[in-house]
Amino acid sequence: MSLPADDPVLQSLLKTADPTPFDDVAFRVIPGAQVLLNLHFEHLWAGTGAGRCNPKGVQRLYMSIERETAIAEFNYYEEKAGLDPQVSDWYSFAARVRLARVLDLRQAKTRSHVGLTLKEICEEWESDPLHPSIDPTRLQAIGYWISKGYGNFSAIVCRSARRKTGHNIVIFAGRVTSPDLVDPISRKPTQGWP
Repeated sequence: MSLPADDPVLQSLLKTADPTPFDDVAFRVIPGAQVLLNLHFEHLWAGTGAGRCNPKGVQRLYMSIERETAIAEFNYYEEKAGLDPQVSDWYSFAARVRLARVLDLRQAKTRSHVGLTLKEICEEWESDPLHPSIDPTRLQAIGYWISKGYGNFSAIVCRSARRKTGHNIVIFAGRVTSPDLVDPISRKPTQGWP
């Protein structure tokens, strides 16, 4: 997957999109294993792989707004790996998240402003290995330009594709500045919920 081409129209739309403050607890579930017991919350920021809201190379933190959504996300990836999530060992992180400027794609007006539909948010973004796509999706392009400072957003909030009533928050490293905060409730993973 390549990085998005320069897109002055999308960049301009992000600069004029209405920001929303976000103040809540967010959650992440990870597979349990002895090696993961040494994982700290700070390590979750290291991800740069492609995700629903970003192309490969963008440093970001994916979390869910609801515990049930974090579990649904975990279950999906366990099943995709051929594992049974009902017998999988798992650990969780929770963090207090307070951000002044979030692109809230739960709002129809905001989705319309940036030219994105709810259906597009929930569509599969991972390409077929036999026919890989090199072009990022519209949502990945939005995340990329936000990570570069367009609109001065810190994160994207959008519906989870893994739980119809669930939502995720994608926080971009380098875009969280004072007085914003992402404060882990526990720096080490907790078996069950903190």
